[in-house]
Amino acid sequence: TGHLVSRMTNDLMDIGEIAHHGPEDLFIALMTLGGAFGIMLSINWKLAVLTFIIVPLMIYLSLYFSRKMNAAFHRMFSDIADYNARIENNVSGIRVVQAFSNEAHEMDRFAENNGRFRKTKLIAYRIMAWNSSISFILMKLVSLFVLVCGTWFVIKGQMSYGEFIAFVMLSNVFLAPIKQINSVIETYPKGIAGFRRYLDLLESESDVEDLPGAKTVKHLNGDIQFEGVTFGYENKDKVLRKVDLAIHAGETVALVGPSGAGKTTLCSLLPRFYDVEEGSIKIDGMDIREMKLDSLRSMIGIVQQDVFLFDGTIRENIAYGKLDASEDEIWDAARRAQIEVLVRSYP
Repeated sequence: TGHLVSRMTNDLMDIGEIAHHGPEDLFIALMTLGGAFGIMLSINWKLAVLTFIIVPLMIYLSLYFSRKMNAAFHRMFSDIADYNARIENNVSGIRVVQAFSNEAHEMDRFAENNGRFRKTKLIAYRIMAWNSSISFILMKLVSLFVLVCGTWFVIKGQMSYGEFIAFVMLSNVFLAPIKQINSVIETYPKGIAGFRRYLDLLESESDVEDLPGAKTVKHLNGDIQFEGVTFGYENKDKVLRKVDLAIHAGETVALVGPSGAGKTTLCSLLPRFYDVEEGSIKIDGMDIREMKLDSLRSMIGIVQQDVFLFDGTIRENIAYGKLDASEDEIWDAARRAQIEVLVRSYP
């Protein structure tokens, strides 16, 4: 859960930042760079060319550090996800933690995740600091170079005092967009690392999908037939082997056995939370794989072992099984669940 939440929040935010600011900043920077360089060429083309020589070096350094930052940010996003997962586990399981007095143990585990995240972030910031520092020094060297060379051109009579002052001021305009391009190159690794992680999420395929030609079922009587059903989680040891079971409509069947015997697995196969590896499951003589998932699951009422409530009202939670349920149907469900008295006791 922590990893999924991280991909839907942190990663998307960084993708949004680079998509929003990247093209805009790059366009403005290139236009400013081209304009300033054009005017500098018109004043003194020799000094303009000498000034421009430093630009490829600065771009090379930015790309070099960009590759390093890409790897660092990819690792950092993974550590953020672990960090989020640890918090999610601790908050969700806080009663279990307190029941076994394991607060100190969980704090140690959190400190480990937090420390790893901190270390990765420091590595990323160190790379960014080197990139910024070297770029800053190079830009100051360019300014110094323009002053020294411009002075020499003035002494030689190849530039007037006014042209020299104009050139010095234009060199500052010329260097500003380089800093902006550098900033875009710095932001790019974060955005691209987040984008790649998000693509992994988008491209992950569901294990259970509607088969071609699957039909929508309007009504089922409820005659269930398991025929030679074999299943194992993630192709590991088989939980169920060659299970044959017939349950007639209206029958009440209890599955009894120790933990891990396959009771929950058997129930999970019916609404196709997982697909059988061998054999088939039929309802009213029709293989459940020939039915559309949403219509199959709409015919099945499931009471989970662990009750989950969504944020919202009691009414919304009761109506979740039938989103268009009427008020009478909701109250009828509350009565059947024996919570009507409790519900009416609330303001």
